[in-house]
Amino acid sequence: MDDKKQVEKLKKVSSVKQLAFGMISYTSASILGPLVLFCGIGYYIDYKLETKPLMIIVGILLAFFLTNVLIFKKIRVLIKEFDKIEKLENKKKTEEKST
Repeated sequence: MDDKKQVEKLKKVSSVKQLAFGMISYTSASILGPLVLFCGIGYYIDYKLETKPLMIIVGILLAFFLTNVLIFKKIRVLIKEFDKIEKLENKKKTEEKST
């Protein structure tokens, strides 16, 4: 019975609209956050050292790398969650067939 409740809870949490909104929000934040941060730092360093646009370009490259890392980590977490849902659903189906 506990597994059935978990399946229902996970289904509610992973509704299509929630999942889509969550992924859009997370992707936007993980792209814009590092980009603004590292470009801002690069701009400041360029301003102080008078090396325009070298550090801004370095900031963009660092932001690109960090963005990819963040997105791949999130995808890995989502895959684990979907695997958990699938296992619970398969267990539920197996229990229903045996009864």
